[in-house]
Amino acid sequence: MAVTVGLDVGSGSVRAVAVDTGKAEPVLRKVGSVDLPDGAVVGGEIIDGAAVVDAIKELWRKHRLPKKRVVLGLANQRVVVRQVDVPLMGESELREALPFQVQEYMPMSVEEAILDHVGIEEFTTPDGEPMQAILAVAAHRSMVQDYLDVTTSAGLNVIAVDLQAFALVRSLISNPLSELVVIVDIGTDLTQVVLVDGEAPRFVRIIQTGGATFTTALVDGLGIEAHEAEALKRRIGVSVDDDPVPPADDESQDEAAQRLLTIEATRFIEEIRGSVNFYLSQGEGGSLARVIVAGNGARLPHLANRLGRTLDAPVEPARVLSSLSTGKLSDEEVAPLQPVLPVPVGLALWRES
Repeated sequence: MAVTVGLDVGSGSVRAVAVDTGKAEPVLRKVGSVDLPDGAVVGGEIIDGAAVVDAIKELWRKHRLPKKRVVLGLANQRVVVRQVDVPLMGESELREALPFQVQEYMPMSVEEAILDHVGIEEFTTPDGEPMQAILAVAAHRSMVQDYLDVTTSAGLNVIAVDLQAFALVRSLISNPLSELVVIVDIGTDLTQVVLVDGEAPRFVRIIQTGGATFTTALVDGLGIEAHEAEALKRRIGVSVDDDPVPPADDESQDEAAQRLLTIEATRFIEEIRGSVNFYLSQGEGGSLARVIVAGNGARLPHLANRLGRTLDAPVEPARVLSSLSTGKLSDEEVAPLQPVLPVPVGLALWRES
């Protein structure tokens, strides 16, 4: 039984799944989550390592997860992803040449970074030179080491560190078609936008807005406590109309809450649209076929529908259970977790190339 554990360290919790990849159809064996104290992880970076270690230990103890094959996911502003065209070469040769090929495209020194890449496609220039397009990834070495330090302290054997964006593609694009899809994963304080053509990720952007942004808007705008704002936003949601309703003198708390949430939603969606339009403006061709939304932040009522209307594409929720078996876990137990499963499941589906 080849069981791999995908570990997702978020701003609000640490989450892990164990997947048996030794079967024809992967089997979800275990699912678990433990909350993190506020401020332990901010924007995808570890601030309080001891608190993260304690949470990981509790998660493994509570759910009896295997420690030997763990794949860790990263997503923050200290990870940079760029599409780069390089001369066609073998995999080992490319790995050696990668620092020289990508240095000019990265906003950091390659000596300070851990580099990786994902192949996209091969092509030939008008002059007949064979080339290949890759997504080059650079992650600050110190940030990666912070994650490895906490997982080692928690007694885990990490066999790979992967980009969460790639995990999203792995878990959500199980039957790739020749179409352009955008995955929007809305976390607590980060949102990942991943454009996928067929099964190949083409563009990755991390936006520093998430579910907490909407909660903060209500806390600041209405003067209420965070737990009240959290409950209120999930009950009210954003406006189904295209524009926020202007404030009125006799505005109720519910009306004020929806107005504030809608203002934030408009800003947020415009950032996503800007990312999509930027990619399309590069002359990559095609139009957006569909939008897949994931993450706890996607549960905000009417947000996904507004996003779909703005991007002019149908929206569908993340569904990872269609491509793997739940084994002994009941559907009733796992189905409500689908919005937050794509990252850890995709990490657990990682395989060495």
